[in-house]
Amino acid sequence: MPLQELTILVPLAIKPVVAELRPGMESAAGAPLRAVHDLNPAIAERVFEGRRGDIGLSNPRYVRQLIDAGHVAPEAHRAFGRVRLAVARRDGVGGPVLTETQEIVEMLSAARSIGYTGAGTSGRTFLGVLGRLGLVAQIGPRCRPMGGGAPVAAVAAGDIEFAVAPLTTILASPGVEPAAIFPDALETHIDMSVFVTRMAGPEAMAVLEFLTSPELDARLAAAGVSRFELT
Repeated sequence: MPLQELTILVPLAIKPVVAELRPGMESAAGAPLRAVHDLNPAIAERVFEGRRGDIGLSNPRYVRQLIDAGHVAPEAHRAFGRVRLAVARRDGVGGPVLTETQEIVEMLSAARSIGYTGAGTSGRTFLGVLGRLGLVAQIGPRCRPMGGGAPVAAVAAGDIEFAVAPLTTILASPGVEPAAIFPDALETHIDMSVFVTRMAGPEAMAVLEFLTSPELDARLAAAGVSRFELT
């Protein structure tokens, strides 16, 4: 008898990355997986509400809240990957990919329109760095909060000039290319960890082991994800 289907909760920021790893995850579990995609805060909320989720990925702070509430065992929580915040422009525009703070500030200051995900971690991270740099009054009026996945799609369609999004999303989206990658000094990276809920069986732990294996490091790096350590 085949094993019951497992449900994996996947942030939109790493949807294409996890999709590419699906065959390996299913082989490790010996069971099919059903992926549910949402923003990071909503993934944690699903688990709090008691909705089905065997394996999940989200920001470490949300997973720690799930641990504190008894939904996840501490030993079933590990680091997965770090995604850098970036800026997308329409494909074919050309030019260098900016990586210095001042040149990124100058580019955004001259932009006609900038989209970001209003309810997601990337959007809050972007607004946070604007605040720390004292640029809310200067750049904020041209920034548009949008739904998950909408900013990059709007750039591809020519509706807005730039979109602030996870690098993984930009690299996997047709019609756009990176215009800038925020430097580590700004602390705008988005960390993702993987967890298994207490309702899950041992097959889910096999998926966690697969996702955290060093053998995946090179594949993840090519997709815009670097490893990190939980603190």
